[in-house]
Amino acid sequence: MLPYFENIPEGLINPGDVVYVISDILELSKSERADGLRLNRDELINSIQRMVTPEGTILFPTFNWDFCKGVAFDYLKTPSKTGALTSFALGREDFKRTRHPLYSFAVWGKDSDKLLAMDNENAFGPESVFDYMDKADAKALVIGLHVLDGMTYVHHVEHMVGVPFRYTKRFEAPYIEEDGTTHDYACTMYVRDLDMNAAEIEQFKPMSDILERDGVSKTWSRKGVPFHVISLRELDKYIRTDLLEND
Repeated sequence: MLPYFENIPEGLINPGDVVYVISDILELSKSERADGLRLNRDELINSIQRMVTPEGTILFPTFNWDFCKGVAFDYLKTPSKTGALTSFALGREDFKRTRHPLYSFAVWGKDSDKLLAMDNENAFGPESVFDYMDKADAKALVIGLHVLDGMTYVHHVEHMVGVPFRYTKRFEAPYIEEDGTTHDYACTMYVRDLDMNAAEIEQFKPMSDILERDGVSKTWSRKGVPFHVISLRELDKYIRTDLLEND
């Protein structure tokens, strides 16, 4: 039994898969309340674990951008700003947090140790967690959102291609380790050039429609709430082609 995934098409998420979970559980919670139930976040996460098995790997984004403002990153205490489910995963004993002070992840499964050992300076470049997801042929599981809403992986593709509307910027602030020791730390991020109208450039709705049309994004629903699974490797091809060929 897989609570919350009763309707998932067969073969979309399999044992051994690497799954990057992007979520907004508000509508899912509302749909449960309408039936007199309460969303069980543990069971939601447990169901994903049962699908991938311990041979797979699960990543929840636990991003926080306060480090950009000079605020110390506390490995144990800095909260996730990427949704309620990510915060919940971060509080579970079976999930551990990766090290990047801007783009950390709560991770579980076979590749956890590899991910926890990463000490990449650049958030999106080679040797980053996003690069790992590309090489591991990861799948994004999107819950309660439009297909590409919250799809930060796109910025990894932009970094690897070298788009004209972003550039690498360095940030420095204190870093509080798991053991409580504090030291100065520096990292970089591929940031948007505010002099360019990137809001106009980064219009992903048409791309989402193409991904759905071509079957790259597989979609189903539970009580009216959308769920999507998309191969990041396939998404990479589409975004890369669009950036290189459609200017």
